Amino acid sequence: MKKYGIALLFFAVFGGLILYRRHEFRSTTVLPEPELVPVEAILPVSVTFEETVSFAANIGPEETAAVVSKVPGRTVLRVHVNEGDRVKRGERLAEVDDSLLRQQVLQAQAVHERAKTYAATLTAEFGRISALYEEKVVSRQQFERMEGEAKAAARQVEETRAALNHLRIMLGYHTMEAPVSGVILARNIDPGDTVSQSPAFIISRQENVKISGGVPERYYPRVRIGQKVSVYVDAFPGEIFEGEVFRIAPVLDPATRTGKIEVLLPSQDRIRPGMFARVSLSLGERMGLALPLEAVGRLPGTGESVCFVISGDVALIRKISTEAESGHYVEVTGGLESGEKVVSTRSERIRDGVRVRVTTR
Repeated sequence: MKKYGIALLFFAVFGGLILYRRHEFRSTTVLPEPELVPVEAILPVSVTFEETVSFAANIGPEETAAVVSKVPGRTVLRVHVNEGDRVKRGERLAEVDDSLLRQQVLQAQAVHERAKTYAATLTAEFGRISALYEEKVVSRQQFERMEGEAKAAARQVEETRAALNHLRIMLGYHTMEAPVSGVILARNIDPGDTVSQSPAFIISRQENVKISGGVPERYYPRVRIGQKVSVYVDAFPGEIFEGEVFRIAPVLDPATRTGKIEVLLPSQDRIRPGMFARVSLSLGERMGLALPLEAVGRLPGTGESVCFVISGDVALIRKISTEAESGHYVEVTGGLESGEKVVSTRSERIRDGVRVRVTTR
């Protein structure tokens, strides 16, 4: 028992000594205050922004014309153009077999000539009978019969002429011609093919090209026919082409809440259908709350815009909505009030919740 008492006393004295030394260390050690990160603070400012609406789309031809044969079922004899060829209005594109129709035209010409000869004979005879009738040599019955035969022969001449002209028109249909001047975009027939009611050629007018895109509902009422636009074509980096709005859809798409507009611009014999372009349409100026670009960052992984707002002596991260840029300013459309202080320049030392010390800017 005496041994246990001595051991207990030893542990009690030793533990007390440890507690005393710990208390003495704490009372004599002063922990340093955390360092305040010096920052410059700014307030959001009002900046004038040019209000624009943009869209990107493929360039298309101003107009396209489909050439369809009016005599399907005939054999193609000759094709005079290839894809990419420039053609003028009325230029021959292809010819189909017209041998059967040419024979019909020859027959119709012969019938028409016979009708003309017969009508000429009856006309002369009617003239003779008319003279005799005036002299009371022939009866009225003979006169009227000859008059009727002459008129019938004249009608037959007109009928045969009409039939001949119809066949000649049909003969013209066996030659396919360009309805407009332009470039052959597609050629779908070759010699030996049998033409159908599908387009044999597609012709594109390319003096101008057009770009179609959707304008959001809130901008749509401010778009006008004839408004100038800036067009950026990927094939010509660094160049800006000028076009204008030439068509506005009368209704909006209820699914996307956008209205379709079409922009027309000269092709300059350089811009081709199928190229990719971006269109920028200016809608005027407006005042907006803004921050310098160096004060705004992006959240990794999300791409959301953020800045650091100073609350007391603490920097707090804040998600904001941004839109247009003007010079070295970016417009803030949400998430920030005009009187809030913002860290002017982002750095690796500025994190959410870090204590800061505002210095004079």
